[in-house]
Amino acid sequence: MSSLYELLVKFDPHGLHDAAKAWTALGQTAESTGRRHRGQVYGPLAGNWEGDDAKAALPYLEKTEQHLNVVKMEADTAALVLNTVADRMYQAQTNLTNAVKRAVDAGLNVSAEGVVSLPPEDKGEHNDPEAQKARQQLGSEMKGFQDRINTALKDAQTASDQGNTALSRLSSNALDPAKAAGALAGAKNAAAAAMQDLGLVDPYIPDGKDPEKSAAWWKGLTPEQQDAYLALHPDRIGKLDGLPTTVRDEANRLVLDEKLDAYRTGKPSDFGIDDDEYKSRVAALEEIKKKLTASDGNPEQHQMFLLGIDPEAHNGRAIVSTGNPDKSQHTAVFVPGTGTVFAGVPGQMDHIRRLQKAAEDETDGGANVAVVSWLGYETPNWLDGTVAETDRGDAGAPLLRNFTKGLRVAEGDNGLCSHLTLMGHSYGTYVVGAAARDGGANVDDIIALGSPGMGVDKASELNIDPRHVWVGTAKDDFIQTFTGTVFGEGPQNGVFGGQRIEIDTSGHGGYWDRASESLDNQGRIIAGRPPTLAPKPPR
Repeated sequence: MSSLYELLVKFDPHGLHDAAKAWTALGQTAESTGRRHRGQVYGPLAGNWEGDDAKAALPYLEKTEQHLNVVKMEADTAALVLNTVADRMYQAQTNLTNAVKRAVDAGLNVSAEGVVSLPPEDKGEHNDPEAQKARQQLGSEMKGFQDRINTALKDAQTASDQGNTALSRLSSNALDPAKAAGALAGAKNAAAAAMQDLGLVDPYIPDGKDPEKSAAWWKGLTPEQQDAYLALHPDRIGKLDGLPTTVRDEANRLVLDEKLDAYRTGKPSDFGIDDDEYKSRVAALEEIKKKLTASDGNPEQHQMFLLGIDPEAHNGRAIVSTGNPDKSQHTAVFVPGTGTVFAGVPGQMDHIRRLQKAAEDETDGGANVAVVSWLGYETPNWLDGTVAETDRGDAGAPLLRNFTKGLRVAEGDNGLCSHLTLMGHSYGTYVVGAAARDGGANVDDIIALGSPGMGVDKASELNIDPRHVWVGTAKDDFIQTFTGTVFGEGPQNGVFGGQRIEIDTSGHGGYWDRASESLDNQGRIIAGRPPTLAPKPPR
């Protein structure tokens, strides 16, 4: 049997790297197959197939997609493990080779087992004081060379053992149909444990505070590294403003599946919530997934993209786009207001579709339109009094500003500089105003509907031409009574400035009623066209 020393001397890293490439290819195949399955099979059927057969088949199709995600996750993990072990063993081999060479150059012998020894004494050397002194000096250096060799062998053995343990984590029954529940979470946990085995528990991922830096970091990764980050850290990748829409969507869909898997196999106490909240979250996650999947068979301009999701955050967080902002000539970001919680996200998805259609009807030449629902902040509510405070809006403003900057960064990679509109409703208009007030919001137009105030007293304070600040308030919207509050001057008042658009709908929540001038005007602004203006109010 060859000794560890002999094995390390003969070690060729190409074998492990080639195996890693094969696992990477498997992961890529699982990913591409999953996309085809989603876009050509599951998506079209989920959006149009009904009846008993659909009820029986659609859950099976969902499991198929989940299993493909598990394959990708475990294949990418295997590739990362093999590449890491290969690199570490190659480094150990290099260290060994250098240690042996220096020992031999110093005049020492190194055996086939890696043992360092003094060479035999030459004839007459025993009676030569100078030779004896040199031999003693060489003997004193021998331990240092032996230690370096032993360290290299130990490092190689450690890398091999760590790799063996890490790979054994992946030999699970994750693809067993009888154990489908929890399979994705099991694969994620196995991947995390494998990374811990290798000491890779804290890889560098940007903090997300600068979209340009996040985008540069992502573009600097190899395709294999990008695949590994997506598979192993989707929760962190999906939050990075500045990354391509398709990348964030892929990451956040994995997060959605993991969350849904965890909730379906868990119980309310696991998440520190009561039964009602538990049922509400599960229902919302399932409906979000259903609507996303139903859109997957559409052309890209009518597909939905998940740009952020966190049901556990206070009130929940979700960012969804209809249409790809990176490839749209016109993009709008809608910020909802008071009382909007995670359970309302499916309704927001319907809402942005309506806005997209209104804008598409106003475009010339079929320009692409994307509309984003940005529930990326902690919304206030009426019951705890937070609706009368600015704290949550002030905290959400820099997050919103980062998001719009990220859209600009990502679209720039496609050579596009789209017309970008930022719109808010109710308390959401304060978030929009605070974002624009404190450094600019990176947008071309701002729409405020049913606004209690935007954190400024005049439209000119929003770091945008006031002629591109559009204000709409229904005649019977109770928000009309808000003026001079902590939110600033009411935009519906003449002293605020900006452009008042015609509103023909009723109440605080009717601004998106179908076949209304209110909705059409929003569509015109999103499409870069002039809306119908309302009479100027008295100053």
